[in-house]
Amino acid sequence: MRTRSKFVAAVALAAVGGLALSGCTSTAGDSKLIDSASLTACSEAQYPPFERPEGDKIVGIDADISSEIAKDLGVDLKQVNTAFEGLQSGQDLDNKKCDIAISAITINDERKTKMDFSEPYFHDDLAVVVPKGSSVTSADQALDGTHTIAVQDATTGQEYVTGKGLQPQGFEDATLAATQVSNGSLDVLIDQVAPASEHLKNFDNLQMVATIPTGESYGIAVRKGNSELLDSVNKTLKRIQGDGTLQSIFDKYGVKATA
Repeated sequence: MRTRSKFVAAVALAAVGGLALSGCTSTAGDSKLIDSASLTACSEAQYPPFERPEGDKIVGIDADISSEIAKDLGVDLKQVNTAFEGLQSGQDLDNKKCDIAISAITINDERKTKMDFSEPYFHDDLAVVVPKGSSVTSADQALDGTHTIAVQDATTGQEYVTGKGLQPQGFEDATLAATQVSNGSLDVLIDQVAPASEHLKNFDNLQMVATIPTGESYGIAVRKGNSELLDSVNKTLKRIQGDGTLQSIFDKYGVKATA
């Protein structure tokens, strides 16, 4: 989920100012933050519409949700761009690189052993993306063993393909994976539907020919045992789901809400 090896050097980005509302009572002291004045959020920034780099900031659905969490805590938001492997493995949380990992991370049993997850905020399936004019018109054809497949490393897309006994070519980010299919180097991209739809906006020679129902749910992760912060995250998710803020965020980025 991009070539971003230089950009992904886990550099803390500028704090988003003005998030602490005047008169708001901060609860950050009860939430075991790395820095009591900031919520440090790690994302892999090349995965639009959930995150993408814009200047010295990360913008997108997950960035906007992070801002809402920071606002409710009464602190600033500090963004860190880092490789997805460190997020989905829980390593960045354990090493205290960040307080929350928020990067379209699918909740699954293996990841639950390494980190604690919030309630889901988005649900998605996998998509099959090919160049226009491709002979591949279904998921069965894409996965029949005769086509080269691009995936992002450490993702559920990669897990799904390898689970079929195939050996996809993994890339550090999804945009780079999509580029390989767009330029004809590889035949098929397997990615989640929401980001795959974004690829179609950026690569006009690609098309989505099928979806693979997986019922994946995205969650926000915290270090194991950080129940105070997890409670705060869930309270914010409940608020933004109830007051329409989350729907507004999805609308802003042209994503159909499924949470």
